[in-house]
Amino acid sequence: MYQLIEYFKFIGASTNQYGVHSPFVYDYLTKCLYKKSKYRTRKTEKVLFKSISYFKCKKIWIAPNNKNLKEKVKKLFPLVEFNGSTYDLIYIEAINLKEYTDIMANMAHNNSMILVDAIHKNKENILFWEDYKKLEISKVTLDMFYCGVIFPRSEQVEEHFKIRI
Repeated sequence: MYQLIEYFKFIGASTNQYGVHSPFVYDYLTKCLYKKSKYRTRKTEKVLFKSISYFKCKKIWIAPNNKNLKEKVKKLFPLVEFNGSTYDLIYIEAINLKEYTDIMANMAHNNSMILVDAIHKNKENILFWEDYKKLEISKVTLDMFYCGVIFPRSEQVEEHFKIRI
């Protein structure tokens, strides 16, 4: 019941690409997330797979406890590497947000994307998400209800969006 109420609040406060004033975010939405998908999976995984393809990610960090997702990524994107000092895409789960602050700060570069799963799963995750939006690394954030995305982009003005996908 909690998630249903949160979803209706989200729908009332969110927008699509037409409510976005950032060319970077507008392009990401229209050329990536809103494109028809060949992936038949849950929403967060679709965002992950589409983003890997769109940003041409070469190095990805996936939370260690998610081996199944890592195998899916390897199968779909055989050239992707999972070892490095910095990563193009970092995937974390909301239940472990506190643990990943250092990873986000030390392993992300200016053009990285940090994908956070299940940000509206419960009150605790919503509070974690709000805390992450306040971090120095969080220049642009997208709350898509099912997941959230953080872009460190130092050249961009800080903006936070609620986007329907």
